[in-house]
Amino acid sequence: MPGYSGNALAALLRDNQQAFLWQKEVIPANAAQGSLSVAFQLERINRSFYPWGLSFEASFASAPGAFEIDIMGANTDIGFPNPGYFIQLGNITSVNGSNVGRWDMAANMWPKYVAAFMKTLTNAVAVTLQVTR
Repeated sequence: MPGYSGNALAALLRDNQQAFLWQKEVIPANAAQGSLSVAFQLERINRSFYPWGLSFEASFASAPGAFEIDIMGANTDIGFPNPGYFIQLGNITSVNGSNVGRWDMAANMWPKYVAAFMKTLTNAVAVTLQVTR
């Protein structure tokens, strides 16, 4: 599973863009602790009236069982050793009947970089995690 690309290698995520932290990645059941996704640098907003928030949508190919995806943020792109400078902002721990879950970042959170951390996963299923700016 492709993971964190390396320190200071985060791609830029601009306003009104979407990107994949994981894209149809098969994560082994009971994945090793420290499964950090690729990271993205958030473009700074230059307008006071535009919302700052992000949304994260996780979709699983089938039932994931018990799981926790931590949404992480940092001001310095250092993720090695996992999770490095990244700290938890929120998490996704449940899905709907279509095996989709989400988390919306509050407008009062201002990380420069975001990534995801697969903390636990019971079933080995493919997961896609998309971030929308």
